[in-house]
Amino acid sequence: MGRNFTRLYLTVLSLISIVSLIIALKSSGNKEEIERLKKEVNFLREELTKKEEQLKKAVEEKEKLAKKLKSIEEKIKKANKTLRRKGIKIKLPKGGLFIPADRKENLEFYATTLENSMEKLLKIMAEIPVGVPLYGRLTSRFGYRKDPFNGKLAFHAGIDLKAQPRQPVFATANGIVKFAGWSGGYGKLVIIKHKYGYETYYGHLFKIRVKKGQRVKAGTVIGYAGSTGRSTGVHLHYEIRRYGRLLNPLKYLYLNRYNAF
Repeated sequence: MGRNFTRLYLTVLSLISIVSLIIALKSSGNKEEIERLKKEVNFLREELTKKEEQLKKAVEEKEKLAKKLKSIEEKIKKANKTLRRKGIKIKLPKGGLFIPADRKENLEFYATTLENSMEKLLKIMAEIPVGVPLYGRLTSRFGYRKDPFNGKLAFHAGIDLKAQPRQPVFATANGIVKFAGWSGGYGKLVIIKHKYGYETYYGHLFKIRVKKGQRVKAGTVIGYAGSTGRSTGVHLHYEIRRYGRLLNPLKYLYLNRYNAF
């Protein structure tokens, strides 16, 4: 747009100069020079009209691109909000998005690509159980450990997060409640079925806030921490399974090394 404005400015200056010259020549009576300059004026007027149209189009295109980038910015904010609800904190680079100073077509392609990527990211992050279900200190990891009741070696199918009594417990992804009730050593348990074969387990709850068959979104409070079932104190037992296979939830709590837990 800067080049178009400069050309428009130079065209206007030329037009003003020629008109001034015509006025001066009229007083001298040089008709041939006056006619030549009139043709020059008409040509410059046409050029001026073209430049004005080009400038107007450039402004409209810039405003259109600005709106598209604004829409992308809103999607980024929405994605960040979703990530925060899931307990993920990402250290973003300073200075904002990099917009290459290139042709308009490349800028539009960049904006469209970025917008599509953000939509995919937002959708995937909401469907996969990434993030923390409860803000609390990790007290027991996934894998073999000494059983807290009998001291024998046993396999721990999830992780334990220390909690305050009745502390909110969040669903870590969109899904459908598969089970909500009492389940032996789990005590009060909620199981949520997600896309891509994932299931999440939330055990030892004090109170359950959802029902079987209910659809929930990432960040929904599905219950409150307690010490029901085979438990030594108030905490949340959290499991992730995919197609029935146990996964280490620690690998899903962090998105990168900057995440806080």
